[in-house]
Amino acid sequence: MPKLPLVALAATLYASSAPAIPNFAPAPSSSWYSYSREWMPPVNGAGPVMQDKAHPRVSNDDFRATGKQPTPPFADANNPILQPWAADSLRKVNAGTLSGRPFVSQLATCRPLGALAFVLSPMTRPMFIVQAPKEVMLINESFNEVRHVYLTDRHEPDPKRSWEGDSVGHYEGDTLVIDTIGFNDKTYVDGFRTPHTTQLHVIERFHLVDGGKELQLDVHVEDPGAFTTPWNAMMRYRKFELVAQRAKQAGVQLAALATPEEGPLNEAICADSPNSLMFLPGYSVPRAGTPDF
Repeated sequence: MPKLPLVALAATLYASSAPAIPNFAPAPSSSWYSYSREWMPPVNGAGPVMQDKAHPRVSNDDFRATGKQPTPPFADANNPILQPWAADSLRKVNAGTLSGRPFVSQLATCRPLGALAFVLSPMTRPMFIVQAPKEVMLINESFNEVRHVYLTDRHEPDPKRSWEGDSVGHYEGDTLVIDTIGFNDKTYVDGFRTPHTTQLHVIERFHLVDGGKELQLDVHVEDPGAFTTPWNAMMRYRKFELVAQRAKQAGVQLAALATPEEGPLNEAICADSPNSLMFLPGYSVPRAGTPDF
């Protein structure tokens, strides 16, 4: 057997000992469902805006599981991470909710969620992760929203402000690290409509837990324009929709909006009719002012 040069031998040993990148989609139907549509707080330190405890939340997902009357999101606007104007913005939303104004999401008005609300969305419809050598794509089945993460070590010199921002990523052992800047200020960081500015900077870390059965996201958020301090949050994802799974196990007939058995990816487009009942006074769908081609 020929002897390898020392440099080649070292490279071979390093390659054999280097950890394999995580595989977030071991099968074509592999997809992920979030635990909740609200951020989970960190173990310690500054955390995200949460539901106001004076107004307990019953989500549509809770309704499907329990039959309890759903209630709208109601943010705790007293969270100290909020700059005064951002707290006032949430108080205005809360006041509208108390007055009976319907709480309509970005997706319901055919607008992108933005990177942070995006990863909170896959609750009844899943998120798919497509890993290629130079790019990772995150795809939400809800209205087929896509985030592109380019596997490089630098952002564009002057990225154009956009709904999802400019995302670059790399692998650190078993973790996919995504760094995103270049946001416009038309999205929110959660489902409460917590605003942000174009200074928003987000670092996400995706890694498999529980032997690959679940996916965990740890997120770090900085935006001195909207927040008094950087803050952290997390989210967990399962490979199945919990409500539908429990209903199936109990022998209950429950409509499942998406399941791996139906996969790998269903079409779910935005119903952008301006006559839809979802588009109530004060809401509108996007309209193109100029042709795309």
